[in-house]
Amino acid sequence: MWLTLQLLLGAVLWRCGGAAESQTQYCIIGGGPAGIQLGHFFLHAGRDYVIFEKQATAGSFFEQYPRHRKLISLNKRKVREGRSEDFAFRHDWNTLIDVREAGRRTPPVTERSKELFPHASVLVEYLSEFAEEQNEHIRYNSSVQKIQRQGSIFELTVASPDSPSHRFLCVEVIIATGLAKPRLANLRVDGAEHVLGYEDLPSSGESFEGQAVLILGQGNAALETAQELQQYTSEVHLVSRARPLPEGGSGVRLAYQTHYVGDIRAGRTTILDTYLLKSLDTFDFDGIEAFMRFTVVPCGGRLCVWYISKEECNSVRCRQQHDIGGQNLSYMVEVATVHVNSTLHMRLRSIVEKYPEFASRLRWETEDVDMFDEENEQLTMDQLDRLGIDPSVFNMKTTKLEVSTSALRANPQLAEELSEMRQLGGHDNLRYPMDHVIRCFGWVFDTQIFDSSLPIDLVHNRKYPQITPAWELKGVPGMYAAGTLTHSLDFRKSAGGFIHGFRYTSRALFRLLEERNFNVSWPQTSWQLPVTCSALNELSDAASDCDPEIPEASDSFDVALEPLLEMLLERINGASGPYQMFEFLGDMVLFESRSTHLQLRYLEEVPLKHFHARYKNVSRLTWVFRYSDSFHGRKVLGEGRVGATRAQDAHRSNFLHPMLAFYPAGAVNATMRHWLVEDVFTQWRGLDDRVPLAKFLHRVTASMIS
Repeated sequence: MWLTLQLLLGAVLWRCGGAAESQTQYCIIGGGPAGIQLGHFFLHAGRDYVIFEKQATAGSFFEQYPRHRKLISLNKRKVREGRSEDFAFRHDWNTLIDVREAGRRTPPVTERSKELFPHASVLVEYLSEFAEEQNEHIRYNSSVQKIQRQGSIFELTVASPDSPSHRFLCVEVIIATGLAKPRLANLRVDGAEHVLGYEDLPSSGESFEGQAVLILGQGNAALETAQELQQYTSEVHLVSRARPLPEGGSGVRLAYQTHYVGDIRAGRTTILDTYLLKSLDTFDFDGIEAFMRFTVVPCGGRLCVWYISKEECNSVRCRQQHDIGGQNLSYMVEVATVHVNSTLHMRLRSIVEKYPEFASRLRWETEDVDMFDEENEQLTMDQLDRLGIDPSVFNMKTTKLEVSTSALRANPQLAEELSEMRQLGGHDNLRYPMDHVIRCFGWVFDTQIFDSSLPIDLVHNRKYPQITPAWELKGVPGMYAAGTLTHSLDFRKSAGGFIHGFRYTSRALFRLLEERNFNVSWPQTSWQLPVTCSALNELSDAASDCDPEIPEASDSFDVALEPLLEMLLERINGASGPYQMFEFLGDMVLFESRSTHLQLRYLEEVPLKHFHARYKNVSRLTWVFRYSDSFHGRKVLGEGRVGATRAQDAHRSNFLHPMLAFYPAGAVNATMRHWLVEDVFTQWRGLDDRVPLAKFLHRVTASMIS
């Protein structure tokens, strides 16, 4: 009824403003993996939907990215015999959920490549074939230009080759565009016009043969680029900002240490080898500090690069625009520090004297230097004697030449000559000019298609849209996020930003929409636990409260709990959704008291935060996969990496393991918990798993009927 009223109201409102080209229940923007995954669910449920894809094929993102064509999503083709199909799916990170019968499914990525990390073209081919059944619902070469509200529904303006302005009415809109907008260099680089973007790089590094390259960034795109270019370049220098670490402090976030697949993957870390094993490449992982920028100035056919901060500004305009990405600003940068009256000093003076017009834009600073400066003020002569150091050799008078970047830009010859001197006058790790500077700053959500009346808030450094636990854009009822955008909820925690995570959140979103719009219940299994006098005698001292007229069950109460125990173990040992979306998606069991029994409802793969709020007043049991809160950093490969090997120590488990939690009706926090011990095979089938779990279920049930 609600859906019918929405459609009728929308149609009336639209007719007041002109006829629409088309009208539909669900409009999906983006024909990538998330868009066609949702479309697949809608298609097989018989729903009315359309997908707008701006390119000519599904999954077109992967025609261009990753730029150097090697995926980092796992293609594990084989698992041990006897494991379930869903268990195997845990380890296939590229294939979408296919609800068709086995013989009619699109062949998965695991059957298309034997490589553990396949070429991106394999994924493009797979996604294109997966989308074929939806061809009647996908409008290719259709770019959404604008989204606005028309009453209770949405109006989309869509450009296509045959028309610059189709109009569509949509009851609900699902944004599955991913992070489509590159984060540009302006904020971090003065001279951004000289910087290459990751998205513009060739797929091969051959064109960089013999060159020196500076890469700005620290994500997988930056390290992927370094890895490709290292085969051809003379040097690769990677500079980034340090990132917060789970164990505290800041540094390099390596995926194997954080359990987050978006952090740096082991297969991308060859630059760590070439840097730490002294092969000329460098990795300055904390080279970018807060409010620090780079300035890039052409010099002799190459690019001179300096670190700069606001303190180096020498104009009002620079101080005003430093923090907002201003370009062609004027900073004072150091050329060299040399001994007074040395040969280098004389050469520097002769160079700058050739350009008297820039005299006001350079500065000399002279200083008496000795060993006992601020960094060495704690040193004593006794310590120096033990080290065999004579501090007098460091007594000298030095002079430092600084020049404004505006002068260097105005006179390329001056920039070239001073660049040569810079290489001789210190140990700055950027003192040698670069042939190329490449930015790899990642992507952000592009909001330009949204009308100003739609309040799109951004989070995580303005990277993702703010959404509710039900994936609805906050403040925009009827508009949902799918795919990478849903990572807004589990950013740096679970796998929601990647195919092997968002295929499950897409299914959960589909189920929520089915509930809301078509009264289709969430997939569940129900059964009853009889509350008999003998059951109460087994569980507690409350048997005097039971009704002796209720027929006695022939089996014990523990036998009555057997279906729940079996289902929990089956799901824990095989389910792929909670495994990949650990701590975010999980199973929930609802316990509802009746006069003669407990009614149990087992809900599979629910968005936990949303369902906890929905069923707050119902007693509920959940299970999730999780890592120990302290299992990160050096510990993952240290002596204490294995937290537990016995059932009675399971609460100390470090590696991925199941945890069950019981919440009484009305409770926000769990009152009972049970852990299953970490297991490298992620299998819990032994008696030492089964018996304690059965006793835990016994205890949970007793708390509700005693």
